[in-house]
Amino acid sequence: MQFTVLCRRYKTPVSFKVEDKINAITDMNEDLLSMRNWCFNNYLLLNPDKTKFMVFCSRQMLPKLQDFMLSLLGKELVPVQAAKDLGMTLDLHLTFNDHIVNTVYSCMSCLGQINGVKHAFDRGTLITVINALVLSKLFYCSNVWANSSNCNTDELQSVQNFVCRIVSSARKFNHITPILKELEWLPVSGQLYY
Repeated sequence: MQFTVLCRRYKTPVSFKVEDKINAITDMNEDLLSMRNWCFNNYLLLNPDKTKFMVFCSRQMLPKLQDFMLSLLGKELVPVQAAKDLGMTLDLHLTFNDHIVNTVYSCMSCLGQINGVKHAFDRGTLITVINALVLSKLFYCSNVWANSSNCNTDELQSVQNFVCRIVSSARKFNHITPILKELEWLPVSGQLYY
């Protein structure tokens, strides 16, 4: 079984087998030491408190990596369960559940505000505002997390359904499919496939 470790500062994934864990820890600590020396030689500061690393593995293999630790500037770095990088929340099993939850929350809160002032916009402007503030977030980095679970896709679809109801002034229990066709939008699963 292969493990992959992503060093946030080093930015390169390192893959290893569970039997080679000790060698991987040694190699990564040496790389961190080289990085530290390079930073010192170039008058750059490192903050080990802001340095994170993550081990990507299956749920079954996680217990075999409990003692996986690195050190930077004498400080122990412990693996994190999730980390945010460039607006994406990565978790150690790459389920993207945390990312989807954060995205849905952010989009719904923005849509709640837009819904309160939608009467001030014509339909074209409303769609432009929603595209800029909501749909751009909804599909951000979708090529990375598109293989997420159907549950996550359903959560994202609920955001798109709310968008359709705001744009068309449809009621809560109206069907969304005709509205999607009218707007010429693909449902979330179709958009991810596309």
